[in-house]
Amino acid sequence: MNNAQRALLAVYLPITVLFLIVDRLYPAHALVNYVKYTSVISFFLVSLAIRKTRAEQGLISLALFFVVLADFFLVYCNTLPQLANKVVPLGIAGFMLAYLVLIIVYQKNFSLSKKEAFALLAVLSIFVPVFLILAPHVTGFLFIGASVFGFVLCYMTWTSICTIFRGYFNPGAARIIALSGILMFICDLGVANSLFNPAYSGSFVPWLKNIIWGAYIPAWCMQVMLIADENLVAPPYNARRYTSKR
Repeated sequence: MNNAQRALLAVYLPITVLFLIVDRLYPAHALVNYVKYTSVISFFLVSLAIRKTRAEQGLISLALFFVVLADFFLVYCNTLPQLANKVVPLGIAGFMLAYLVLIIVYQKNFSLSKKEAFALLAVLSIFVPVFLILAPHVTGFLFIGASVFGFVLCYMTWTSICTIFRGYFNPGAARIIALSGILMFICDLGVANSLFNPAYSGSFVPWLKNIIWGAYIPAWCMQVMLIADENLVAPPYNARRYTSKR
């Protein structure tokens, strides 16, 4: 881990703890959402400032742009009564685009070994029960969109875990990718419950928000850490290097 990666952890882990606290002290407060959205924007801005050595890092920065776009609809617009809950599909679409970009990054050396098949089984064994519980409460076009998003989420999570087995990324980066993907998976299952589960939708549930943001900020912080990794790709795949203008 280099100095830039340590600095990212030193900044964003305390921010994560802060969000966990303020969500309990000031539930559903608009100012808290503004601060959260500002932190998401900062991920993208920091990613632009980092000199990139691989094309994959440029794609991760693009994924962060889609995250900023998605959270404009899901976090910022949630503070506006006239827009709250009306632009959720746009937020979902933004995250789906971000995950599709990450899938492109993670797909290198794709295979379907026994380890990868077991990883897929593990992801589905968690996702399918949640999907079956929530499906009766999602109807119409939103059901179709949520189903497609669920497929993309599962695939992204699975292929992120499988980077550990494929040998394209250096072992440390592969572990970061896998952990980041798992945290995104946890975060989005929490979001799905907050939106569609009748027990939680329509109200602010502090412990559920803690799960969502406690997974969300570290997950995307890790993506910025990958951009800051000067040895992202393992030999011999690092023979061809990419240099950004920065």
